Amino acid sequence: MKKSLLFSAALAASITAFAAAPTLQKAQVTDFSVGERVSVSKSSHMITRAEENLKTMDFTYAGTPVDGYSLNGATGGVTRIYLGFEMSASDLKAFKGSKVTGFNVYSPFGNNNAANTIGEARFFYSFSLMEEDYSQDFTMTSSPMAENRIALTEPYTITGEENGIIFGYSFVIPKANNMFYLISDGVKTNGMAGIYGASNDTAFPQEFYTCADQIGALCMSLTLEAESFPTFGKFASIPSTICLPLGQATSLPVTLSATSDSPIESISVEYTLGGKLNEYEYSASTPIPAGASRMFKVNLEFPAQSEKLKETVEFKIIKVNGQPNEDEGAVAEATVIVVDEVPVRQTLFEEYTCTRCTWCPRGFAALEYIAKNYPDFVTASYHNTGQGADPMAVVSNFPSSVKGNPGAFLNRTDEQMDPFYGNQEYMDLTVPMVGNILALNEIPTVWKISASHEWESSDILVAKADVANMAGYENEDYTIAYLLVADGLSGSTSLWNQTNGYASYAPDPANPEELNAFCRGGEYGKSSVKGLVFNDVVISGDGIHGVKGSLPTSLEAQVQATHTLRFDLSKIKSSLNVDRNKLRVITAVLDKNGQVLNCAKDEVNDYDQATTGVADMVEENAPVEYFNLNGMKVANPTEGIFIRRQGSKTEKVVVK
Repeated sequence: MKKSLLFSAALAASITAFAAAPTLQKAQVTDFSVGERVSVSKSSHMITRAEENLKTMDFTYAGTPVDGYSLNGATGGVTRIYLGFEMSASDLKAFKGSKVTGFNVYSPFGNNNAANTIGEARFFYSFSLMEEDYSQDFTMTSSPMAENRIALTEPYTITGEENGIIFGYSFVIPKANNMFYLISDGVKTNGMAGIYGASNDTAFPQEFYTCADQIGALCMSLTLEAESFPTFGKFASIPSTICLPLGQATSLPVTLSATSDSPIESISVEYTLGGKLNEYEYSASTPIPAGASRMFKVNLEFPAQSEKLKETVEFKIIKVNGQPNEDEGAVAEATVIVVDEVPVRQTLFEEYTCTRCTWCPRGFAALEYIAKNYPDFVTASYHNTGQGADPMAVVSNFPSSVKGNPGAFLNRTDEQMDPFYGNQEYMDLTVPMVGNILALNEIPTVWKISASHEWESSDILVAKADVANMAGYENEDYTIAYLLVADGLSGSTSLWNQTNGYASYAPDPANPEELNAFCRGGEYGKSSVKGLVFNDVVISGDGIHGVKGSLPTSLEAQVQATHTLRFDLSKIKSSLNVDRNKLRVITAVLDKNGQVLNCAKDEVNDYDQATTGVADMVEENAPVEYFNLNGMKVANPTEGIFIRRQGSKTEKVVVK
């Protein structure tokens, strides 16, 4: 992998429950307190002997092994670890008649690639996750990360009627519990592609937990045999509404999944739009490996449309590798609209950090890199006290469910990412998180939003959001969220010092200068960094969750709605020493689940000029008062010399 600092003790020490592992030699330590509890429906089954002379394939949801995780929370009587994945009902139906004749797992390893020392390994499958419906002992090789291919003495025939089957293996942990057992591909996916549990050696675990949605799919495969295997593709994700520009050909990235016993080289999609049938064949520059539910992206092509329209379109995958698609449900629907102007899509990147967080400097570095190289990105940083006092912590009720620092969320979806490495999908980029943001920015949106501001007084900043929906909507619950962020924050007390775990690491040419600055010999290469200047800091909690009633429940297509929110800067923590010429207003449209549909930002750097103008208007409109030379107020002065006061201005005047 390119990012050597990613695969170091730095990420292993992150408090995020399932942070990405540093290397296969120094893997993540975790426990059994995270993930979703697994529930599997009871289903019927039968066991038969496999016939000979059949085609063979490895069925797996995982790619190449990348990460290793220890399970050192398995203490207090726990002696056996259970790992596995669920073969889904849809895949079981697709592989009806195939036989499971064997399996393959990877041996664990210890620090510095030490040899595997586990014992009493056992393969199993379960229909209810209440007991082992079948088990078979095997010996796991001591070689670190070696493949273990085992043939089943009693192969299983897939009926296609099962609701789901858990296939897995278990083993007795060594007394010196320092092995890295859970080998994953690092690509986050459906949680059931990796589950784990623990028990003593005499009972099946009472609880299992998902983990593939946090650390990637479990690197385990089944050996399937059949006369032939299905080849089919599905839509994994496609926007519910697609906005296209009038008179301009365009493309939309969508995610597909496919299952095949041979590499997937091409896939064909058809749809009808504006009365015309369109069919496109997409050739993979690098063939998609054979296997189950392989995820990949293609660009869905749209020819230029000569007229505005709005219609429901059915997209269908008709061929895989030039052969008819065998999945009858390989269709997806979306509302397609053609408009004069397609709104600019921006992704809201929200980082969670703390000055006492050892590895949070990489989040700081990512924000600084983005500010320099991608100034249009919309970014915000929440400081919190989860790991100690942080002087910039002003929000306690965060808009996302944060599992630990450093963390980040894009558009407030449920997936927590690393603020620097994102979800590790774009590791070829200098800052991989940039790839995640760019990918989301490519998805067309029907929401048009802008942000602006004005000064009502020297303390009152009025943020304004102008919003329109290209397709219009009825009886929906949308809201506008506001963020007020500040640049240039710093302080002299020790609470402002940033704890830095990178100080002992040498700079890496693969990393940006913003991160290497925290490494040994860098500008900030100390374990406690003084004088750091923090940017993008959220300094108010007003409006961050969305303002109720800020958007109407129905809105006609392309009709603009406007909403404002007043920020009282006199209520901002005085210890932050906020420069009112270094502020930023962020506005965002939220759906009923609180996820961001589009956002915008507006720089606030006109405080001195704007508030001077406000003061002048206040002076001009202030009431006029008169006093005699003894200082007594005079309601209706007549002849003589008086003192005239208006606002802060006083002068002597002669009344004749």
